[in-house]
Amino acid sequence: MAQNSGAGLYTQFVGDLPLTAEESPTEGLHPDSAQISSAEACWDHFESQESRICAALSRCRSEALEAAQWWAQTLSGEGRIIGLGAGTSGRLIALEMAEWGPTFSISEERRVALLAGGSAALTRAIEGAEDDGSAGRKAVSAEKVGHTDLVLGVSASGAAKYVREGLVEADARGARTILITGNPDLNMPLKGQHLRVLLDTGSETVAGSTRLGAATATHRLLHRISTMGAQSLDWIFRGRMVRMQVTNAKLRRRAVTIVSELTQLSESRSQALISDSDNDLCVAVAAGWLGSSNIFAREALIAVNGRLSVLEGHLEPLRSGQVSPEELAVRLGKP
Repeated sequence: MAQNSGAGLYTQFVGDLPLTAEESPTEGLHPDSAQISSAEACWDHFESQESRICAALSRCRSEALEAAQWWAQTLSGEGRIIGLGAGTSGRLIALEMAEWGPTFSISEERRVALLAGGSAALTRAIEGAEDDGSAGRKAVSAEKVGHTDLVLGVSASGAAKYVREGLVEADARGARTILITGNPDLNMPLKGQHLRVLLDTGSETVAGSTRLGAATATHRLLHRISTMGAQSLDWIFRGRMVRMQVTNAKLRRRAVTIVSELTQLSESRSQALISDSDNDLCVAVAAGWLGSSNIFAREALIAVNGRLSVLEGHLEPLRSGQVSPEELAVRLGKP
């Protein structure tokens, strides 16, 4: 999907690629903010802004769906997702990516968050770090970003040079790039595959404080992109996180519930299936459906690229021995 272009008030050049930007709407003063003089009025104003946040998310639906598709294509292949951010935006992308491990079993090597100011910026402000464009380039270069990777940059105002120049470096290295921004006049004419997701929440309750409306919208958008991407890969099946990691008592109870509900087997049997499958819930569910060993269940899952929704349509021939997992893979056109 082609990105929107803007006429920007000033232009900066990075190599031979212009980065145009206009003062972001996030820096403006909301027309009602100057009249707020009490905590109660502040609360009411926050409530009134919810509709703007929801509207901004609704407007970027098609771009968000495309971003989710890129997310899924990257992680179902051999690539990594590299997050780029500064300040609040950086913390949001780092926190979002941290959840992909326990929720979807995505290894740390395949989800890398690069923050302006380094890891210390996760818990404290590193003043001036977002203005260091060369640091963004160096961070991307140090990760040896390549054509199989997807680099996701987040900058509410669009002013963070760390993010913008990091995306330029990623683009030059052949990676696909996504920019999430609230600045409609930021135009990055990159040479490769690039997607801009405009999340225009407008001016803030406190002028320039993008930790408020812009951050709230960004937080929700990042959730949606990863969840939609995972849904398309069957990493979420019938509303359940079948790729979750079983790492504590609460999650073990959840895992047993998931397997029991999907297979209609007892909790004790579901627990045994989970143990036999080394806590791989997809294998446990497949073994429960097929009434088979976890080895056969794994082979069947490989035949359908790990998709429970596809396996569900071929249970009877697999159970009866009419078709082997290898033969099923051939039928489904798997190389």
